[in-house]
Amino acid sequence: MPFATTHILIAIILIELFREYIIKNNKKFPRYYILIAAIGGIVPDLDIALYYIVYFFGFGIEQIHRTFLHTLFIPIILFLIGIFLWKFEIKHSEFVKRHITLPTTFFILSAMSLLHLVLDFSLSGMINPFYPFIEYSVGFNLINLFPEEWRELIFPTLDGILLLFWICWMEFKLKISDYF
Repeated sequence: MPFATTHILIAIILIELFREYIIKNNKKFPRYYILIAAIGGIVPDLDIALYYIVYFFGFGIEQIHRTFLHTLFIPIILFLIGIFLWKFEIKHSEFVKRHITLPTTFFILSAMSLLHLVLDFSLSGMINPFYPFIEYSVGFNLINLFPEEWRELIFPTLDGILLLFWICWMEFKLKISDYF
């Protein structure tokens, strides 16, 4: 399964590219949304934090991880919350000061949690998209296309490539060294 680093880096890279090449307006789409995307990218793995608690009550990781939070219901619920907030124009003063809207926040959380599921589905095997209602697992597990000796190295290598890309983007596109 992709590491948390992979989920976070892909989320922030995609939201930054969207922000840079689609929106093209820092006021409309501030960099705070990058942090929100990073959080959204790991929402389905928050069940691991729950595992650390319920472990002492006899639960195993397979009973907790990739169950409720790894379903299509989480992105749908987050999206519906965003629609509700947008429809009723609900705002929060701390968000408004930073040019962030609550609906956009929930839309990003929804999209990035869906991205997490797509990554797990395509790279590391099975997800149960309708758990607990339907015990139906689906996935590609593209890692199995690589030679067996390489499989342990794929995710650390992917993390390294993504991190290097992000650091280069920060330096050459955003001129991050100007801040130091």
